[in-house]
Amino acid sequence: MTTLVATDLDGTVWDTTLSCHPSTLAAIKALSASDDVELMAATGRRRNSARSAFTANGFMLPSVLLNGAIGYDFEVESIFHQVTFDTDDLRQVFDVLASFELGPVAYLTDTRALAVHGVTTSVKHLDGLGEDLEWSSAPDIAPRNDVLGMSMLGIEFSLIEPALADLSALAGVEVAAYADHLYPPYSLMLAPANVTKELGIRAYCEHAGIVPDRIIALGDGGNDLEMLAMADVSFAVKGGDQRAIDLADHIIERPENGGWATVLDFI
Repeated sequence: MTTLVATDLDGTVWDTTLSCHPSTLAAIKALSASDDVELMAATGRRRNSARSAFTANGFMLPSVLLNGAIGYDFEVESIFHQVTFDTDDLRQVFDVLASFELGPVAYLTDTRALAVHGVTTSVKHLDGLGEDLEWSSAPDIAPRNDVLGMSMLGIEFSLIEPALADLSALAGVEVAAYADHLYPPYSLMLAPANVTKELGIRAYCEHAGIVPDRIIALGDGGNDLEMLAMADVSFAVKGGDQRAIDLADHIIERPENGGWATVLDFI
């Protein structure tokens, strides 16, 4: 039997300080050593921020990043999956954002993060982009064909709420809006059409050459819903997005209490 364990990272594996509980680290080590388990991450993080957080915690997992837009195998340093915005779709997204005076950070295939002048995001988000951050403008970004996704993190819901209906009505974009524990209070992430963590997980299975007998998924946020829905056994984190809690088969304790290790009872 092959069990695929697909897990969110922020608010699920580690806490807001990006630290893993000792019991979680022990469980990850045990699953990584098992011949019957494939362990992977599915996260909204971009490649370099995921690498940094993994390194700080002493482990590395093959990962679906930016909510499914790109898959990266850190062990061999290779991309196994990638979807970028169609340029016409991207222009439409920017038109809607501009009509509500919103400015995103755009993530490129080369790991750069382009922030538009007057960007609608938190200082914490911009600081976290580090050397990947470059400043640009909506007219310069909109024609590009290498944009994996966009986000506005750590902002008030009232800023983005008026735009959500218009964004969701566009055929060329996947919208994930959710209460964010890492970047409170609220975040918005935009991906190419039909790109979700579920898509990335299926791409990883193809890349790894596995057909799992069972999929276990763990997550806490509004960007985890498709992943939790696809799983045979799903876990949501106590205090997480109510939609995730309603979908899940089981509720686990928060990462600072080592709740992730509960997955061992179901292997």
